[in-house]
Amino acid sequence: MGSGSTRPNNADDKMIAAIERGDREEFKDRNPPKNTDKKLIKEKDARAEKIQEKTERLKALRLIAEKEGKSK
Repeated sequence: MGSGSTRPNNADDKMIAAIERGDREEFKDRNPPKNTDKKLIKEKDARAEKIQEKTERLKALRLIAEKEGKSK
């Protein structure tokens, strides 16, 4: 056996080794590239903000209903 010097050390070497073994689908890079799609990021932020606003309105309605329930 060797000293391990032929073992793949970076993502490219690991991917090439996975292709040679025939298990391309199983290979996953530990540090995938970050998504820099500004439009998608803005859409996600807008959706999150809309959900937060809905949650705040529902919370306010629930608190009003609890106050009315206690006053009766």
